[in-house]
Amino acid sequence: MVEFIIFFIRYIPFWCVPVILICMPFAYVFWLKDVRILTYCFTLISAVAFFLIVFWVWSGGPDLAVQFFFEGVRNY
Repeated sequence: MVEFIIFFIRYIPFWCVPVILICMPFAYVFWLKDVRILTYCFTLISAVAFFLIVFWVWSGGPDLAVQFFFEGVRNY
């Protein structure tokens, strides 16, 4: 399980960018069709992916993001 978390955090940009590129057009389409709940869901998923990319850049890249995450969990 730890290896999965390390992989998940280390490669945030490689899965978050496609998530944003997939979810935002769906959010737009559902917004045009007046299906607000799906619009909000896809927009929320895109926002979470964006903030994960910001966290990854802010923490200093792949290795430091993993280290920062595990230090935060250990100190919690």
